[in-house]
This record gives sequence, structure tokens and C-alpha cells, in this order.
Amino acid sequence: MIRIAAVLLGLSIALTGCGGSGPGESKAQDGPEGCVTDYAEGRDYFPDKSTVDESELWDISYHDSYKTITLADTEKAGGDPLRYVLHQCGTPKPKATGDLSNALFVQVPVTKVSVTSFNALAMVDRLGKNDTVTGLSGQLLGSAETDAWYAGVVEDAGNPMSIGEYTDLDREAVLGLRTQAILMSGFGEGFDDVSNARSTGLPGISVSNRMEEHALASAEWIKMVAAFYNAEGAANAEFEAIKSRFDKVVSTVSGKVDGREAGYLCVSAERGCEFVHGHGEETLTGRLLTKLGAGNVFARDNDGPNGRAYDYEEAIGSGADADFFVVYDPMRMTLAALDSDPRMKRFQPFDKGDFIAGVDKNFEECRAKTYLDVDVLIRDFAIGLAPHLFPGEKGTCFVRSSSA
Repeated sequence: MIRIAAVLLGLSIALTGCGGSGPGESKAQDGPEGCVTDYAEGRDYFPDKSTVDESELWDISYHDSYKTITLADTEKAGGDPLRYVLHQCGTPKPKATGDLSNALFVQVPVTKVSVTSFNALAMVDRLGKNDTVTGLSGQLLGSAETDAWYAGVVEDAGNPMSIGEYTDLDREAVLGLRTQAILMSGFGEGFDDVSNARSTGLPGISVSNRMEEHALASAEWIKMVAAFYNAEGAANAEFEAIKSRFDKVVSTVSGKVDGREAGYLCVSAERGCEFVHGHGEETLTGRLLTKLGAGNVFARDNDGPNGRAYDYEEAIGSGADADFFVVYDPMRMTLAALDSDPRMKRFQPFDKGDFIAGVDKNFEECRAKTYLDVDVLIRDFAIGLAPHLFPGEKGTCFVRSSSA
């Protein structure tokens, strides 16, 4: 027991600092491939760089042997920004002074990461870095039991260990895995997952793409994740491909669905909807409807980042003019809700079957990927709104009941 305690203490020191020069450092132990062996001051060690063009929440700067990521602390409105200093393996660690005094220092490229954010896991997978994942939250591991994509990620990772849940991480497990970074969801105000991890000396990284107002800004977070792997080149190429496909859908539909009134909503009690939970124009998905030229029936008095719940009378009133719905429940749950509650037929889209809902078979995979693959998301919306513009095509993650 004494030996185990000593080992854990040593690992804790490696994770939380180096010689007291900073509040946190994540340090590789095994000399990962890509380490510098002939360091020279003034040399640029990051030939591939990213620029942030869409996101309003984070930015990156390069300084020869290290790079600095600065992002909004989405858990604390008006709080100080979060900073991560990514210093190249084999080069001197920057001094933790000035703006960097409260930064988390991470040696790159990382080779041992844990993930609790399903969006971040999709980005790691897209970058081809699943073999670096040594720990996963219980929820993500649980998804591998029912979803083929998650199962493939776990297999690629070599059966990673469970590190607990969002707000209850197993600190000893994280330390024992010599984790350099924990990619976590920055859910927004009222949540403290990332804050709690950092307060206990764990290298929590906030992946806050779901808090972005625009779809392409959400997809651009793949560049942030890639910076920890020195994989900016791959991330830049992936993002440009997503953007090109996204813009093509907008161009195809622009001006051709004017006058349509749509809504993005949840109806399944199984997923926490008492009656209807709808998104307004200020959410990422609400803005997708606007981008396509459709009106949003749930816009009034609804400017929250995740929409709001409606009671029966208010929902019927708000949705009276709707002629199309996107339901973010799986189709099976959606149809069950419609069958169990005849009041739903008062909504024209449900009465006439003019709606799309999430696919059943790979719903969890889509849930992880759609805020990265926003080109797929907007295409699904567009096919639902204007199927005549996409003859013979059906959605990938959202489909009509006849093709679910």
C-alpha cells in the first residue's frame, strides 16, 4: 500500500507541475515519436499550423517550440479565459508567467488521452488517433455495447479503461493511466465538469463546440483537438472538406424553401420531454433552419442555447403555423410518443407525416458526429425540407418514418 501511494503521489506531481513552475503540466513519460532531439532556439517546430476562422470561442497562436490555445470558459460566464500551453516534446518548457501563469501545460504530441466528450471522441477518431485513447467515461464505454461505431473506436484503442463519469471522474484511474489530457465537454453555465477536474489537478480540456452559435464554428473544433497531436494539417483538410459540402447544400437550397415554417424539437418522454421541448433561432440547429431559408415557429421568447420546454397550450399555439418538424429523438421513440398522445396530431407536420427524426440503428454514432459533420446535418435538414431538390436521396442521421 505504501508503494502504491508513493507511485500515485509521483504521478500526481508529474501531472500537476514541474518544479513548482506552473499550476499544471501533463508530461509524456515514454519519449513519444516526434520528440525533438536537436533543439535550437528560434527554430519553428510546427510547420503545420491552423487558423481559427469560424469559432467565436477559441483561438490559437504559435511560438516556435510551443503553441497557446485560449478559449472561453463556458462554465463560468464572464470568467477568465482558459489557456493551454502545448510545448513540443524535447524542447524547454515555457515559463509559467504573465498570461500563462494559470495555464495548463501539455507536452505534445500527446500519446495518452482520456475522453468523456462524445463530440471530442468523434474528432479523435476522424484524426486517426484512437490508439492514443487509454481511458473513456462509463457512458462512452456503455455505448460500445450497443453501437458499432463506438465498438470500433474501443477496439482501435485497445480496450481503454473506465475513468468514471462526467462529474465523478476516478482520479486514481486517470493518474494511473498517466493521462496527458482529458477531452471533456464544456456544456455551459450550470455545469462544472471541467472546473472540477482542474481543481483536483487533472488535465481537463474543455471541448465546447456544442456552445457555438454556428455549425461551421462547431466543426472547426477539430483543429483545436488536432493541435494536441500536432495534426493541424489533417484537421485543416478535414474542415475545408466539411465546409465545401456544407456550402454546396446551402447553395442548392437557398431561396427555394422560403415561406416554410419549421421547428426543431423533442417529443419523447423517454428522453425527458414533458410535452414539447423546442429550439429557437439562437441555437446552432435553429440557425441551420434560418440558413436554409425556413422560419422557426419556436423562436418567440426562446433565446436559450438549448431551447426550452413548452406546456401543451403554449406548444400548440407556437406550433400552429408549422409545416415541417425536425425531431431530435430516435424515430422509434418519436412514433411511440405520437401513438401514445393523440394531442400530437394537432401539429400539422405530425398529422401529415411531414417530419424527420433521428435514425434508430446508429443514433448514438450520429449523436457523436453530427456536430462535427455539420455538412451531413444540414443536408439531412435540407432533404427533409425540400426532397425534390435531392431526388432519390435520403438522410443519414435524420430520416422520414417511411425510410427509417
